[in-house]
Amino acid sequence: MVQPPGPTRQVQIAHIATEYYLHGRTRIEIAESTGLSRFKVGRLLEEAVEVGIVRFEIASPSGVRLDLSVQLRERFGLEHVVVVDVPIESPTAIQESLGGAAAELLQEILGEDDVLGVTSGRTINAMARSLQSLPCRRVVQLAGAAGPILQSGLEVMRRLSTIGGVRPSPIYSSLVMSDAQAAEGVRRQPDVRQTFDQFSRVTVAIGAIGSWLPRNSLMIENHALTDTDRQSLLDKGVVAEIAATLVTDSGDVINDLNDRFIAITEEQLRAIPTIVAVAGGASKTRAIRAVLNAKLLTGLVTDSETAERLIGG
Repeated sequence: MVQPPGPTRQVQIAHIATEYYLHGRTRIEIAESTGLSRFKVGRLLEEAVEVGIVRFEIASPSGVRLDLSVQLRERFGLEHVVVVDVPIESPTAIQESLGGAAAELLQEILGEDDVLGVTSGRTINAMARSLQSLPCRRVVQLAGAAGPILQSGLEVMRRLSTIGGVRPSPIYSSLVMSDAQAAEGVRRQPDVRQTFDQFSRVTVAIGAIGSWLPRNSLMIENHALTDTDRQSLLDKGVVAEIAATLVTDSGDVINDLNDRFIAITEEQLRAIPTIVAVAGGASKTRAIRAVLNAKLLTGLVTDSETAERLIGG
């Protein structure tokens, strides 16, 4: 522990720190006015921090938890991380808060030449409702409709298409087909094929994460999945999905139903330079960790409670 200086020295340190940090004077100016060398001034400024006379607080005016954002970024090696405080840990509150934060993040990281890819999800719909403009013009739906139409990727695309200048590439299909032959027939349709051709051009993707254990996923409720399908995937360890990529706790990808999905593939997803997931809440924590373990993400928007669970897990 640093020995505190005597009272006279404390006053001297406080004076120099006030001149430097609050009044904006340079070390040379302070040295000239006090008769000290600039090296002595520098040492006193260092001592001000060491003994606690000067304390730094990194704060965000927008409700972003900067401390947890930095910790989560370092813990999982991510590029873009936004952690926000949510008043209550209810699904609706989390979806609206994270959707708003994701909308702000897109405004920051998108450029006019980017191509944005989006998935379905209640949180992604909340994001779409928050967006009033987009820096880029091309938006591509990355997966078919997983659940109810108002929570599907088509609803996200509908909302985004109302933004001036946006050119959408939607997928008018369910995410899961009853069999591989039906899925192949859908993929051959000209409009679907045109959207699939855009996957390789996507530079920024933003999507929801679905949880299979506990069940909090639009995909797992899809009517084209039979009880046998679901149980088989659960038996193989599936706990989460993003787009149509199914992952286990350890991050392994399960490809059993790939030939029945109308969606971007794992390989295509990994080729996108920036992939940000928007997810939070107790029921999604295990799923988020699984997708992080799969190394599928470069960014995450989540709530502070979930961030603490992820960091501590």
